[in-house]
Amino acid sequence: MLAVQAGVAAFFGKLHRARELNQQSAELLQRRNFNEAAGATVAVEALTEAELGNSRLARERADAALALAPLGVGAQQLAGEALALSGQADQALALADDLGKRFPQNTLLKAVAVPVIRASVEIERGNASAAIELLQSAKPYEYGEGFMSLYVRGKAHLRARAGREAAAEFQKVLDHRGVIWLRPVVYPLAHLGLARANALVGDLAQSRKAYEDFFALWKDADPDIPILQEAKAEYAKLN
Repeated sequence: MLAVQAGVAAFFGKLHRARELNQQSAELLQRRNFNEAAGATVAVEALTEAELGNSRLARERADAALALAPLGVGAQQLAGEALALSGQADQALALADDLGKRFPQNTLLKAVAVPVIRASVEIERGNASAAIELLQSAKPYEYGEGFMSLYVRGKAHLRARAGREAAAEFQKVLDHRGVIWLRPVVYPLAHLGLARANALVGDLAQSRKAYEDFFALWKDADPDIPILQEAKAEYAKLN
């Protein structure tokens, strides 16, 4: 429940509170010798930090997660995504390779988790088309365990400057709130993705609305979050 409360705090941009709650959750799990669950909890924190633009802290938390649960599937998957987003491509791909080798018959790892890590690396490298191709295997699962692939595919289309395609993916995320309740920060960020996508196609009215929807959710957010500062600067340029 502490981890769930941390997710709620992150949803509203209250990142400092989310960190406190995640730390309490991880410490409680460690005291009870649930190190694999503790590692996954810390890895969720790492991914949240990465998505919000705190790359240094994301790398630190990812390393901490892997130290707690070096062979934990959840820790490896989430830390791999965090590392991919924070500039550690080699480490992220090594984790993806390890998951694929250790669990060759695991459908969701093979079709969703591993491609999401690899696609995130390609987006950061500027290879949007490669990322989109990697995510094809997740399509049958995108309204379940593969839900993150919608958001990542949206980011890939943004990188390719394909605004309409990006907007469609982010809208799917917004239309299905609650599917991945342990990673709720994706939902407010989908508003931001939609704002950026609409700006790309020149629909400034819809872009402004999406930015305003994001700001409404984050009206009490910590002001020092990098992605929030970026969003405010982008919105100012629209006006």
